[in-house]
Amino acid sequence: MKHKSFAAIVLSAGFSSRMGAFKPLLRLGEETALEKVVNLFRRAEVEHLQVIVGHQAELLKPLVERLGVSCTVNPSYRDGMFSSVQSAMRKLPEGTDGFFLLPVDTPLVRSQTVKTLQQAWRTTCKGIIHPVFLGERGHPPVISTRYRQMILESSGEGGLKALLSPFTEDILEIEVPDEHCVLDMDTPRDYAYLRQRWENYAYPSYQECEHLLTHHFVVSPEVAEHCRQVARVAVTLVVNLNRAGLDLNRERIKAAAMLHDGCRAQPDHAAAGAKALYDLGFKNVADLVATHMDITVSEGDDPLPQEVLYLADKMVSGSRLVPLEERFAGKLKRFSDQSDILEAVQRRLAAATRIRQKCEAIIKKPLSDLLCSNALASLKG
Repeated sequence: MKHKSFAAIVLSAGFSSRMGAFKPLLRLGEETALEKVVNLFRRAEVEHLQVIVGHQAELLKPLVERLGVSCTVNPSYRDGMFSSVQSAMRKLPEGTDGFFLLPVDTPLVRSQTVKTLQQAWRTTCKGIIHPVFLGERGHPPVISTRYRQMILESSGEGGLKALLSPFTEDILEIEVPDEHCVLDMDTPRDYAYLRQRWENYAYPSYQECEHLLTHHFVVSPEVAEHCRQVARVAVTLVVNLNRAGLDLNRERIKAAAMLHDGCRAQPDHAAAGAKALYDLGFKNVADLVATHMDITVSEGDDPLPQEVLYLADKMVSGSRLVPLEERFAGKLKRFSDQSDILEAVQRRLAAATRIRQKCEAIIKKPLSDLLCSNALASLKG
């Protein structure tokens, strides 16, 4: 198969009028929005990167130069975004098959999304591919250069969306577990939310977890509700342990709890789920999921994140909160004459009991007083 050559066009010429600050230079962690977008495509080994500048171009040119990518000045940037797309089309290298198109104010798109789009591009004949999150089209689309001349000759009325919308047979939508592909930062409130998301970027958000359960793992409604209930218990434990002085990452543990049974239908589902999450780029969630069935309890007095997940899982049967003793009673009776299995069940109960003791010693109250259906933490907060 012929190698497909990609370009990436970063649209960074607008006024940032609703933000009240210049969006390309707003920081998310140690990088500006522009640096994040450029580095996204660098990680994906995109052959040609082009940044389109206009408003305050003199501020962006030195940064683009330091980043070592092409800089195109759009003299007509006041006419709107479509004029920047046309400027980019004039500078596309010969031999380019398709191009990503990403506004600089959508800076937290996940690398896995770009990889998914690249793979789809290489295996389909479609000329327009959109990432979609929970039914909403996001960025960046990949567009074939066979539309290049049409874009150049267009008046721009209605923008690129209106120009390409008639070509429905050439459009492919791909659901991706990436909330950030639909999150821009037009306003200070948007920017505040993206800063919050960046702090926990290593972990899928609540909405991304729901997407993964529904679209990636495709679990049954019963398994999905079990995962949610385990997550509610885990988050409740985290909140109370942190109030007592610990520093557990709520978002990491919540994500692991929501996704721990994603591969429930597979043999050794803990290992299978961990591998799937690792492949998606969620390594710090995968390592918790890997031990939710069997665990060696640490010697320390403070429960570790994986221990909180383990205990939460053992306190939920289906979607019902149960005492540990009740959770294990049936298996202890059922396997009473099968020594190998019985030993494993007893070991798991002992591990859960030890973790419960750790938690109760820190919180200073029985977990049975803490955990009831109307007192569990919300997953959306």
